[in-house]
Amino acid sequence: MPAVGRTPLFSNKARRSSFWQYVVIILVIIGLLIGIRALFFKSVKINRHLKAAKAYALKNKFDEGLIELNKALAIDAENPLTYDGLGYLYVQKGDLERGKDFYTKAEEKKVKNSGIFDHSSIGLDFITKGKYPSAFVEYEHFNKITVHELKGIFGLGLAYHGMGKINEAIDSYENALNISPKKPQVLLFLEKAKKEKEAGNILCVTDRNNQPLLKKDIKRAKSIYPAESATDKIIGLNSEEFGKFGIEYALKDYIPGNEITLTIDIEYQKAATSVLYDQMGSIVILKPQTGEILAAVSHPKFSPSGIDKKFGSYKYSQNKPFINRAFEMLYEPGSICKIVTSAAAIETNTDMKNIFPVQCKGSLTIDNQTFWCWEKHGNVKDLRQAVDQSCNIAFAKIGNYIGNDKLVDFATKFGFNTPVSMQLPVTMSTIGVDSENKYLTAEKANGLGKNYKTTTLQAAMIAATIANNGVCMKPYLVKEIKNIKGDVIYKEDPVVLKNTLKKETAESIKKLMIDAVENGLGKKAKVDGIKIAGKTGTARSSKKGLDGWFIFFAPAENPEIAVAIICENGGKGMEVACPKAKLLVQQILKK
Repeated sequence: MPAVGRTPLFSNKARRSSFWQYVVIILVIIGLLIGIRALFFKSVKINRHLKAAKAYALKNKFDEGLIELNKALAIDAENPLTYDGLGYLYVQKGDLERGKDFYTKAEEKKVKNSGIFDHSSIGLDFITKGKYPSAFVEYEHFNKITVHELKGIFGLGLAYHGMGKINEAIDSYENALNISPKKPQVLLFLEKAKKEKEAGNILCVTDRNNQPLLKKDIKRAKSIYPAESATDKIIGLNSEEFGKFGIEYALKDYIPGNEITLTIDIEYQKAATSVLYDQMGSIVILKPQTGEILAAVSHPKFSPSGIDKKFGSYKYSQNKPFINRAFEMLYEPGSICKIVTSAAAIETNTDMKNIFPVQCKGSLTIDNQTFWCWEKHGNVKDLRQAVDQSCNIAFAKIGNYIGNDKLVDFATKFGFNTPVSMQLPVTMSTIGVDSENKYLTAEKANGLGKNYKTTTLQAAMIAATIANNGVCMKPYLVKEIKNIKGDVIYKEDPVVLKNTLKKETAESIKKLMIDAVENGLGKKAKVDGIKIAGKTGTARSSKKGLDGWFIFFAPAENPEIAVAIICENGGKGMEVACPKAKLLVQQILKK
């Protein structure tokens, strides 16, 4: 019987079938790998563009960021994370409505919170920066795309709180406590919100001693001005109807929700207001060692809380009560700038024997023009007497001896021709650089001339520079800003603006200014028990009449304040400004 064997045909078929199965499997695997690889690299490319867009947005390079996001859309027009990125970019830009629109599209496409755009962290960053409307958009979006989490609910409460929506903040805090009933931080902010609701207002701006200067009414969302007209130009308004100026407008992005502390001392501010009374003009008080503005009063005043009833009379008044005369109005400085001229002469080692004695006959012919003094002083034997009597002829001689260039150079060292950067507008004080003849140089040496103009702030800086041993400090008004959590998000520290004079020169000028009050034209500023160093000034008013100046610092031995007072169209400085200086010192320094 023959042996049984396998059929060759059957065997070949089996082999071929098995072979093609392997081929198909291998091709499927290769296809899957190619697909996975394509999807992986597609995702990698999109993420690379999204990360680049975020980096650009954080640097405020929004156009470059948008280009990156458009590249991501070109790869996959339906990618939800790209729409999330577009929302993020526009929120960072400050276009919150457009940002919310893109977030809505991302939500419709079922976006998830990602490592690239972690909206809880982004919202917290906005909270830290004191930007609560932006934080609100982020936390609202976060809560829509995640299961309710404590950080999202609490963050939303902080955003509501910062925007002044106290009832909504309380609700959010209570919702957060439902998740974590004993969370100390949530309990703390809930208590704070309830206290504010009970008080009916939110504190926004304080003086240096934490006295309230601006609050926001919770129910009506209206501003409350505790100091009323005493801080009218400093706090200002942020009203579509009545005007936008002052701190309330300049720092509108930080109001409400943040606590803004000014350098102002409200007691000094009120004292200066009462001293100026109904006199048009302004008073600025500086802390010489730091440049902090302790008071800045401008008259005529307006009442911010009653502005709706008197706005018409304010708006059309020729006296322009909305202008901040302390920072914005320019005046001819007159004799207060004899301090600058004296400093220039002393600092450059001018030999006074080449100038004095000076015979003042009440006038002097310079370049065929009559240069006048305000009085016939006769024999002026030295610089001390020239300052005491404020002799124009003596200073005309000094000015032409040291020359125009030195007068300009030293005025610049005191802050003239130098812009002052501050939260509120400050007009630059100026001195003309060129001088066509000796007559104009004589004017300049006396603080006169069409191109010699000063703000009251700059005038106070002259006194402060002498008080601070010849160092001119940059003036500033905002001390610090704290966010809703109490973290400092802005702080201004003292900055040297100019190293103006040697200490020895400043000491010499101080002695001249003390003598000008003790024995000279500043006698009406004298206060028993407090030594004052000052200089009077009288200049031509922009109206018919004279502007009266007095700049000073006190106590002279250890200065606490440096002050400039101008009585606009009020008369001679020694007659109108000096008595006001006396009253001011008695109110704020007399113990």
